[in-house]
Amino acid sequence: MRRFFTPRWVLGHFLALAGVAVCLLAGVWQYQRAIHGNMLSWAYTVQWPLFAAFVVFLWARSIRETRGVAAPRPGPAPLRPPVSRVPAAPPPADDDDPELAQYNRMLAWLAANPDRRPTEFPG
Repeated sequence: MRRFFTPRWVLGHFLALAGVAVCLLAGVWQYQRAIHGNMLSWAYTVQWPLFAAFVVFLWARSIRETRGVAAPRPGPAPLRPPVSRVPAAPPPADDDDPELAQYNRMLAWLAANPDRRPTEFPG
């Protein structure tokens, strides 16, 4: 606990409290404007206390991480290919559609010649 009373942490505590105070005062100010007819201020009346809560959340999170009490994070799920019980359909033959066959030849040519453009395809 002594590490939270170093000059850096004391400054951080002060800044967090000041941030909460400023947000709450801004919320009170917006409430005063809202009750005098400014309809947009009703949204800000709700928004400023949420900002104050966010400051508290971030400060508590930084303290927890420093203490080493951070919440455990789930690891990535194992990557396994999905098991399909239905056999895959065979790829369509190029003979079925001449336009598709021409397009596939152009794609193969572009893959073999990455510095060329589709308009330069010789076929």
